[in-house]
Amino acid sequence: MDLRVTKDAESEVIQKAIKAEPVRSEQAAEPVRIEDDFDKVKERASGKCRMMTSPWEEHLIQPDLISNMADWDFSHKRECKQFSIKNLPAMRSKFSLNCDSSLPTIVMSETDNSDDIFDLNFGDKCLSNFVENCCVDENPVPNVVHYVWYGGKQLGFFNFLSLMSVLRFKKPCAILIHGPTLPHGPYWEYFLHMSPNIIHVYRERPEVIFRHTLRFKEHSSDVMRIEALIEYGGIYLDFDEVLLRPIDSLRRFQYTQGHELPKTMGSQVVISKKNATFLRLWYLSYRDDYKKIWAYNALWVPNTLAKNYPELIHIEGFNFTRPNWQNVKLIYDANYNWATNYGMHMYARWYKRPVNPDIIRTLNSTVGSVSRHILFGNKELCVS
Repeated sequence: MDLRVTKDAESEVIQKAIKAEPVRSEQAAEPVRIEDDFDKVKERASGKCRMMTSPWEEHLIQPDLISNMADWDFSHKRECKQFSIKNLPAMRSKFSLNCDSSLPTIVMSETDNSDDIFDLNFGDKCLSNFVENCCVDENPVPNVVHYVWYGGKQLGFFNFLSLMSVLRFKKPCAILIHGPTLPHGPYWEYFLHMSPNIIHVYRERPEVIFRHTLRFKEHSSDVMRIEALIEYGGIYLDFDEVLLRPIDSLRRFQYTQGHELPKTMGSQVVISKKNATFLRLWYLSYRDDYKKIWAYNALWVPNTLAKNYPELIHIEGFNFTRPNWQNVKLIYDANYNWATNYGMHMYARWYKRPVNPDIIRTLNSTVGSVSRHILFGNKELCVS
């Protein structure tokens, strides 16, 4: 499949933001011709795909007791089930779409190739039709999760933890990973076996927006997340943001963000219906008020917009990024009570200590409790 995105195709999202009209790529996806559909993931009602949720969460570790959110002294150790990312089966399920008709068909097959992942260009009609028909319900925000990835790196532990938290607490219709490449490595291989409903949304990292050269690669990621939500709607997560409890109740709002600091929003989690007005205003700030300052357009601008247009946004307090970067020691060196958090930003680039599924079993810190809560279903320390 030719996954080159033309400048014309990339510019369509700009026109959408300006005109508030749907964007559609002229480039159609190459048809996928696999016939062995699974009834488990292919459902239809009145000629349309019902909202699909990931059926693979059954493979998650289910604890005898769930986390006790009233007890934070970690004095009672428990037996934890074994968790290993090794010795995976040779074959895994592969999720694809058949794009021959206006309503895409979900098709499943088996593969032994970790690089064999369904891919489409950003803006492809087939993907838009899939999200609009298979990933919607009574809520304005579709049940899809977006990530941005570039750099050709291995999937790290905190990236893996984010994906596993999505599987446990979100159960999305699909996980859309935007960028020129996908992760690789043992954690990635394991997750592909756990949840194959992944779509690679191919696009190069933008370097220019509205004729402004983007100074930092993080600014490119900021633009990509906004464009992804303008085009499809859904839930954007940073690759080191983890979910700590279900967030479906927030999909009833047209648009949701939380604060990172009192005077800035956090962009680690953005929940939005397709082409939300708040998104378009935020996006146009890159045309009218782009500053080559690290966090200006990403964090300061949405905070100003929230003050000016409070009717366009639901602000979820600090429940996505508490503790924030100013108190990161509460994540790394203490046991923080995160009972009311929807999620937590782990600031993975700053964590330089060894961490893996074995270490976190007895790691007496917030990193340990969050990791056990996601992987084992219980935050308490393991016996060994």
